[in-house]
Amino acid sequence: MQLIKNLNNTSLKLCIYNVENLFLVNPNIGDSFKKPIDKIEWVARTIKEIDADITMLVEVGGLLSLDLFNSRYLQNEYFTALLPGNSDRGIEMGYLIHKRVKFSHQILSNKDLVLNFNYPHEQLDKSKMREHKFSRDISELRLVLNNEISFIILLVHLKSKLDKEGLDFNGQLRRKAECEALVATYNQRRSEFPNIPIIVAGDLNGKAQRHDLEMEFTSIYKETDLEDILEIIQEPIERRSTYFHFNRDFVREASQLDYIMLPPELLTYVKKEESGIYQYRDQHGVLLPPPQDSFQRYALPSDHYPVVVSLKF
Repeated sequence: MQLIKNLNNTSLKLCIYNVENLFLVNPNIGDSFKKPIDKIEWVARTIKEIDADITMLVEVGGLLSLDLFNSRYLQNEYFTALLPGNSDRGIEMGYLIHKRVKFSHQILSNKDLVLNFNYPHEQLDKSKMREHKFSRDISELRLVLNNEISFIILLVHLKSKLDKEGLDFNGQLRRKAECEALVATYNQRRSEFPNIPIIVAGDLNGKAQRHDLEMEFTSIYKETDLEDILEIIQEPIERRSTYFHFNRDFVREASQLDYIMLPPELLTYVKKEESGIYQYRDQHGVLLPPPQDSFQRYALPSDHYPVVVSLKF
């Protein structure tokens, strides 16, 4: 692949991070829904410690919050990129692109893409059928070098497992449709840009590991050439959790919800020792173990852990 060859002796470090309701301002709801300052500071410290060239963010409270976060807590060291999606509570996907990066960038939205999907009750009663789109979006970032597109990132936050209306248990059918639309978009970009690596990343809100695969994600491995970075670096199965939740009985549930998936042409460039799940550290730099109870969990800056991939060309 010629464009990759042209990047000899360069590197690119990527991070996916669900920052859990990163609202610095919230004009729709008010200040009561802003993220606590101590957690904002911890998120910023985490991003600085990871020091990625491109940080892909999930659950950002809009471009204004992202810009304020960058200027107040990150010394304005990044370019910001965010387009509003379809979220009904204003949690968006955005990017922090470090100003040292040689690429320029373009951001596109795919929020108007119509899913091949209807709920069961809509299929039974055609009068109730309507169009459905992504819960959020596919936020598409294109990295440009020497006036040519060099990389494409497809960032997603798929349908959650909430089913408030009782239409779709655990949101599984809707999430499956969104995953299939993501796969179709990935394959379409592969066809449009056959010489350009395309990376898929995001919070998939479910188990999409090869060894532990929920039915809604089967199209990823059946219809694409993508591979999860934690599989690529052969991270031990028991250490692949990026999300910890404590149920009503205070029982811990740990799973991988956050993914960076690479096409085969990038696999040989992965620096395994610099890739994987980032483990939180306290303000003194001491490594923290995974939370063992809900108190420890809520003390963390987010309910998700960042995932990192480092590429060296």
